[in-house]
Amino acid sequence: MIVLTFIIILQISFVIHVYYIINYITKKQDKDFKGFLFTSITNIFLALFLSVFILIFPQELKEINLERILFIESGVVFLIMLSVKAKIASNIYKRAHDPQHFHYSYFGKKVLHPSAVKMSELFTYFLTLPLTVICGAYFIVKLGCGK
Repeated sequence: MIVLTFIIILQISFVIHVYYIINYITKKQDKDFKGFLFTSITNIFLALFLSVFILIFPQELKEINLERILFIESGVVFLIMLSVKAKIASNIYKRAHDPQHFHYSYFGKKVLHPSAVKMSELFTYFLTLPLTVICGAYFIVKLGCGK
């Protein structure tokens, strides 16, 4: 049970680490860089502690139901990725209906400007697609099989 607790803490720390990386890349603030460094050090020490603990007490690792953990994690990742994609689609839909992002052609057809879709949103949408599909497929199959 101790191993499972530390694995969950390590995963939460890893998610916070990714959050700080993304914020530092987009905003270039000093507090995000400090958070990135702090979570890096935390992740290293948690991983070292976990590795040593598992080497000393290997029976703790046998007690973990890895299939259930993977099922829950794939569901969480799938839902997070779906929410990211829904937010991006919502932003693009709002911009597509904003008059500053389109004009009407000579024939009365609505023509969208390239400003309706930001490149960062487009990259995020397509770069997260494989993770969404893999985690979603695993989650749906395990959900349907009941095992």
